[in-house]
Amino acid sequence: MKKFKFTICISLMMIGAFALLPQCQSLDENAAGTLVAGQFYQTEEDLDAAVTGIYSQLCYNRWGGLGHTNHWIPMMGADDLTTQAGKTNEIQADVFNLTATNDGLKAGSWTPQYRVIYAANSVLENADNVDAKEDVILEAKAEACFLRAWSYFWLVRVFGEVPINLDNEVDYTLPKSEVSEVYDQIVKDLTYSIENLQEDKTTSVGRPGKLAAKALLAQVYLQMTGWPLFDNNKYELAASNAKDVITSEHYNLLQNYSDLWTATSDGNNEVIWAIIFCNYNVCGNANMNTFTGLNTQPGEENGWDQIFCEVGFFNRFPEGPRKDATFLTTFTNPTTFETTKWQNSTYAHPFLKKYRDGMVASEPNYSGSTHMGGRDLNYLRLAEVYLIYAEAQTMADGSPNDLAYDCINATRNRAGLDDLQNGLGQQAFCDSVLVEKGWELCGEYSRWFDLVRTEKVAEMNTLKDETDNQPVNSITEDSYFAPIPNSEVLLNPLLGE
Repeated sequence: MKKFKFTICISLMMIGAFALLPQCQSLDENAAGTLVAGQFYQTEEDLDAAVTGIYSQLCYNRWGGLGHTNHWIPMMGADDLTTQAGKTNEIQADVFNLTATNDGLKAGSWTPQYRVIYAANSVLENADNVDAKEDVILEAKAEACFLRAWSYFWLVRVFGEVPINLDNEVDYTLPKSEVSEVYDQIVKDLTYSIENLQEDKTTSVGRPGKLAAKALLAQVYLQMTGWPLFDNNKYELAASNAKDVITSEHYNLLQNYSDLWTATSDGNNEVIWAIIFCNYNVCGNANMNTFTGLNTQPGEENGWDQIFCEVGFFNRFPEGPRKDATFLTTFTNPTTFETTKWQNSTYAHPFLKKYRDGMVASEPNYSGSTHMGGRDLNYLRLAEVYLIYAEAQTMADGSPNDLAYDCINATRNRAGLDDLQNGLGQQAFCDSVLVEKGWELCGEYSRWFDLVRTEKVAEMNTLKDETDNQPVNSITEDSYFAPIPNSEVLLNPLLGE
């Protein structure tokens, strides 16, 4: 039986307001010289170090993991993001020709998630042995469950059936679990988190509280209502959890959409949970990311032209301050200061503006590196929870209530748009929410999963501009899940069945 202990070596590093714990994973059967769990998990300080060690797995690899543009690869089939032909990993997904040998897919959507899972499992297996107060132990386990749930949620949406491992051993004999079973485990973990986390975390948006777990659970329940589970009973649960977050008034929408995307705005009061990175001036090269900077800037600004925006989506996007803050449409040469409109640029596409601040040496908030940044990955913010509630409540009750209208109008008004028409029926209202959600969260982490859930991937791809990359294969349900990396199938042939 191919099982290997997941061992850790520990060195503490403080990043901003909370500590990250870089870990060195080993899958070596000969773990001599490593620190075994029984020797390590003794004090409250040990437990906290182990918990912060789980977070380090989220940001350990700026050149391949979640800190890299690789995290967008499985979402490139949506209608908001695109790339150029020279970016092999990204374009495979963009044109619906994704292969099991795509190393970026593995680096961004398989390896980090399972590293988090094994680190979380270690805490969950050993926390009760620590000499600490019960509430401290429960809090540590609840954070571990939140992070494990988030990881499995990413995995099940990207790959579908994946192995569920709740043990601190890498087991290459585990079969894939049904999608419904993976979701059951996610819900179980988040339910435990809600029961045992504090109401909120005041030190950092990187450490979830009870409301963050409810927000994530609302996102999970909404995803379960669509393809492939079609569990309509989850609409009510999604709405209930989202409403708890909204009515808590712990979070609020920033007045100006553009303020969400300044380097100095990381950790703002609209963000519910984020993956925390660290800028060059504070941390040097440690725990930075490369999904900002040259990776997402145009060649006219010495960028690497890796991720930019589809013209069809840009053209449909309503004018106003949200569009201005979302897209970079004029490119400035950093040496000559010559400007180029996006239509006349090398790839003739607008670029994302959201992750630019702090990366351009000639502009305010420059963080000291043009290719590595410290901007957080803001995975969950209140605007998304507003729109989750608006859709879920309407589908659960048959028509939108006043709060549902208030939620969608809040995001529309901030974007410079008028209130949504009153008196819309269930489907018309929910269609409007889906469209609004696409505008609000362009280039973030929900558009592809929403299109899969609502089975609108093919429809939205018919709206591409002729200059956008076109699908090379038919878009069917087989396109919704990515293939499990071939390197993992070689280790565990059951993953290929």
